[in-house]
Amino acid sequence: MKTWLKDLERALKRKFYQEEVDDIISYYEEMINERLSSGESLDQILSSYDIQKIVVDMTPEVLMKRENNSYRKISKSTKQLLILLIGSPILFPLAIFYLSIMIFVFSMIMTSFIVLGSSLVGFIGFIVQLSTADLSIGSMIGMIGFALVVFSLMAIFALILLKWMAILWKKLLHWFSKLAYRKGEEK
Repeated sequence: MKTWLKDLERALKRKFYQEEVDDIISYYEEMINERLSSGESLDQILSSYDIQKIVVDMTPEVLMKRENNSYRKISKSTKQLLILLIGSPILFPLAIFYLSIMIFVFSMIMTSFIVLGSSLVGFIGFIVQLSTADLSIGSMIGMIGFALVVFSLMAIFALILLKWMAILWKKLLHWFSKLAYRKGEEK
């Protein structure tokens, strides 16, 4: 049993974080011990479990429960979910729908960075242009104040858009993981 659990752990570590692996290992160890106590042989029990199938079947459930509290974790979870959805013929339409929504989310994230960058470049260009203009000090201060207000509004817009898209990304990951989990249960 220890060898089988080590093989399962090795397979799970390729996809999941250590705490997730530990939870799954303890679950299957408990299941095996329960079946052993009910009189089944160890060979019979282990032959009924396919390690690769366990990894695939556990993916939507793990992704659904995962915290995803950093962009790196969200990216890894998104990649795992896409691979799961694309790899299953029954979930392929869901994969297409998820991918199209994620393209929108990523384009909006890129838009927020572009708005932030372009407003910064525009502000710097405006200041450089003002420095060569023949204006009074009062007019120059007024124009700089106006430019700061416009830059600040654009930066706030970009940051709010980025925050909303990050929240939407996490929600979509959770919703589609839940859908994949439900579809997996229906099989």
